[in-house]
Amino acid sequence: MELVLISVVALLTSGLTLFSGFGFGLGTVLMPVFVLFLPVPLAIAATAVVYFANNIFKFGLMAKKTDWRTVARFGLPAVFAQLPALASYTLGGRVHEITPVKAAISAPIAAFALLELSPRFASLVLAATFFAFAGAWIGKRLLKKVPCVLSNWPWPR
Repeated sequence: MELVLISVVALLTSGLTLFSGFGFGLGTVLMPVFVLFLPVPLAIAATAVVYFANNIFKFGLMAKKTDWRTVARFGLPAVFAQLPALASYTLGGRVHEITPVKAAISAPIAAFALLELSPRFASLVLAATFFAFAGAWIGKRLLKKVPCVLSNWPWPR
């Protein structure tokens, strides 16, 4: 009877989370039921198996309608963000890691900081007459790319 109850709850919960698009409800409902009948380590493993099977099922249903360009736009940066550390060092008793993301963000910051120290670029000044043009150009580009309340106002685009 326990096996039937666990199987029915797993099936119903997986079906409910299919419509939400996320599996958070799956673990919230399924874990307590599994823990009632199984030891905690086994309940965690069983929940992981149901999660995996549910995700494979969702992929099978949704793969045809997937916009793979969007997946690549989100997935490739996610893979890049999860690359292992390039190096690590200890400072003040704490271990710090240099990851590819940190290196990619810090390299332009360091380059611009070094340019600021250069006398040639220190004397470079943008004329004040260009400020309004630059602000309008950047603002117009942002309103086209970022939907917001202000983009519905009746000013010319």
